[in-house]
Amino acid sequence: MYNPTIDVIDHSDLSEIILPDERLIWSGHPEYGQKFFQPVGAERLLHLCLLLGALAMWSTIPFIEARGNLGRVDAYVTYTVVTIVFLGISFGTAAQRQYVLQNLAYFLSNKRSIICRRGRNWRLGNRIYVISCPHSAAYPYEMIESRPYPSLQIGVLLSEDQVQPFGLGLAHPGQPVLWGRITAPIVFEYIADAKELLEAIRNCAQENTSYSENSGLNL
Repeated sequence: MYNPTIDVIDHSDLSEIILPDERLIWSGHPEYGQKFFQPVGAERLLHLCLLLGALAMWSTIPFIEARGNLGRVDAYVTYTVVTIVFLGISFGTAAQRQYVLQNLAYFLSNKRSIICRRGRNWRLGNRIYVISCPHSAAYPYEMIESRPYPSLQIGVLLSEDQVQPFGLGLAHPGQPVLWGRITAPIVFEYIADAKELLEAIRNCAQENTSYSENSGLNL
């Protein structure tokens, strides 16, 4: 398996992403999750837990004695503050997921699978982080079931810290909790035609392997 490479460019020029000897086959972006009210994956569970927690908390109001150690006025104040905190967590989670997915672009050439991530560096300058994975007949490409569209794993990074524009990288709250703990998967997320892309990648990998072998025989 070829190791992914990461390049950083300061403007979105396709000629700097697709090499002269490559042929662009497909381009796209996450087809779900780019809007604020489009929760994905583990994010849905977080929103649900926060909602149920708030409802369970407010449902105790009738059982609080008006003149007890914790009066109803105190309960209203406390519960309101906690609810605002819950809303802040929910809002921040959705905003982070939207920010990450809105700044992703995917490209498939006859030689590589490419993810472009727009972000700011530590100097707050806009940069394009280009993660490219050469096609490999030996790499175990994986379809990841996700709603409403599946995702396609095209490679893996040793650490998610390898791509961290402004501290966010490729990770977002919709991914599984243990995502990226050991290695960080490189994924085309929420792609409607993920199965067709997988077949295209495998065909390209086989063609590149055959070409390399034939070139070696002709030497």
